[in-house]
Amino acid sequence: MDDKQKSKEYFNRHSSTVVNKNGYWSFDYRITAKELQRRNVRNLIDIGCGNGAFLAFFHTHSPSVKLSGLDLSHEMVVRSRERLPDSDIVEGDAEAMPFADESFDAVSCHMSIHHHPHPEKSLSEMYRILENNGIVVINELTGPKWLRKFMNWCFTKWETGDHAVYSRQEMRQMMEEAGFKNIRSKLITPFTYMAVGFKKG
Repeated sequence: MDDKQKSKEYFNRHSSTVVNKNGYWSFDYRITAKELQRRNVRNLIDIGCGNGAFLAFFHTHSPSVKLSGLDLSHEMVVRSRERLPDSDIVEGDAEAMPFADESFDAVSCHMSIHHHPHPEKSLSEMYRILENNGIVVINELTGPKWLRKFMNWCFTKWETGDHAVYSRQEMRQMMEEAGFKNIRSKLITPFTYMAVGFKKG
């Protein structure tokens, strides 16, 4: 079973747990939401949206923004649609998104990329679906090198579909290779960070 299938089965099983319902990393939401609100975005999609916890949080602060989501897990999509009946929540693969070019002016991705076997493909897809001058905001796990190495070793033993965590420098390089410009990042906690990039026409 590959990591995508493991992720799908894991999140299908855990779609209704209390921890998942509230968002695994809800502390970080206010930081990433603030970054998006500064840009006055109109049309946001959250990649790996889970049960819609971040989208619901964002909606309470920016109710006029059109919201969409994508997730690999069918059960997560069901939960997200229940939570956000006026949003467009789609079941699909982040490495091959079912959206037209330049469909959104903002893309967010919260604690999802470490589940992606080919993050370079996901980032290229995020770039493709963004309008010119659009923003991408990525929230991810990190830590000192020894901890990242240990986590990545653990991922090979677990059945959760986690694939790999990356340093801020590694994420920046992948984003640059996908085409993003003006990339910057900052730690939110010692173990999580936000990376921001733009698609320049």
